[in-house]
Amino acid sequence: MATALDVIGDRWALLVVRELLPGPRRFTDLAAGLPGIGTNTLTTRLKELEASAIISRRWLPDRKSTRLNSSHTVISYAVFCLKKK
Repeated sequence: MATALDVIGDRWALLVVRELLPGPRRFTDLAAGLPGIGTNTLTTRLKELEASAIISRRWLPDRKSTRLNSSHTVISYAVFCLKKK
């Protein structure tokens, strides 16, 4: 969990997690929901979040999507609370 929190503290990481709260998203959907993030930065954050097991990628028949892992409900709840304020 400490590693996961270290990754969440990186620039853009919490916003990426916020974008994934409603459900799985494609890379282009994430980029569109995060104006100002470079594609290289988004790619790096996704790789870091995946390496920390905060998110996972899955293949759908016509595309690949990224989603939050269900084991990180505490992080999801924290982001949800921040979103409400």
